[in-house]
Amino acid sequence: MKSIARVTVFIVLGWMFFVVASSVFAADMIVYSGRKEKAIKPVTDAFTAKTGITVALKTGKTSGLANTLLLERQRPRADVFISTVGGVMEILADKGVLSSYRSLAAEKLPVEFKSESGQWTGISGRARIIIYNTELVASDEVPQSVFELIDPKWKGKVAVAGTRERTTLSWVSWLIHEKGKDSIQKYIRQLGSNDLTILSDNSEVWRGVGRGEFAIGLTNSPNSHLAVGAGFPVGEVYPDQTMIGTLVNLNAIAVIQGAPHPELAKRFVDFVLSHDGQQLLVENAYEIPLLPSVDSGLVKPLSAIRVPSVTVRGLAAAADSTMDLLRSIDPRW
Repeated sequence: MKSIARVTVFIVLGWMFFVVASSVFAADMIVYSGRKEKAIKPVTDAFTAKTGITVALKTGKTSGLANTLLLERQRPRADVFISTVGGVMEILADKGVLSSYRSLAAEKLPVEFKSESGQWTGISGRARIIIYNTELVASDEVPQSVFELIDPKWKGKVAVAGTRERTTLSWVSWLIHEKGKDSIQKYIRQLGSNDLTILSDNSEVWRGVGRGEFAIGLTNSPNSHLAVGAGFPVGEVYPDQTMIGTLVNLNAIAVIQGAPHPELAKRFVDFVLSHDGQQLLVENAYEIPLLPSVDSGLVKPLSAIRVPSVTVRGLAAAADSTMDLLRSIDPRW
């Protein structure tokens, strides 16, 4: 009976693989996305509706998909990659994974939102914010700076995602850029001593804060809207606006070098950067539009945020040393 059960499992798994593989290879092009399906699928669906070009969407962690692209470098399967941080694009560009494509729509973007070599383009932003449970944090006690979170009154009450979320890694790299390695090393140790909880991803952070498991969370700006939409008592703060500002991580897009369908990939990039594509990212994913002509809706517009001057390439260059620093303090990072 056990052998029959095992055979049945293998048959079922084989059929599932066949179905998934068939759907991928039947599509006109393939997009790898570090942004979640609910954020990107409305865009791919709209692109298909407009052009008739079908898209197979593979989602996952940005770091994991970047590693997949490196492994597939000699025989690329993906046509387009969407990253949750620009720094990963810089790393992939240096390793020859990305093709150069300058969309006409990207001409309207400020230079800091796109690659100098044209190998990637920012499509939207997510600010690194503080969220809090309004039933656990009094309005006059809401922290206005990330550096307030080492206060003993927040002991055991703060959560953050580890560096599997590249936005966390970029955030710490940026803090080091602003304050220096010694200062931030001390700060991270103080957070640890204050019983900071390190979770696997940002979804766990906003849900944990919403459920009251934590009073405070360090996460990305769309997550406060997701929490409120889920009925949770969650407020948000764009921290350090009178000091160093609030980091905005870029979601970015690129055509893969050697992509099976480069012309279709370019058309998809053009669509994502169009007004319709940008509006979908705002409406469905609560992302910050980079083009001032796009209505930000419920999202705080870029013009209302004090954003620090730090380059994507600078954050990419600091990623490895930041990771080493964090892991030396606590391997859970």
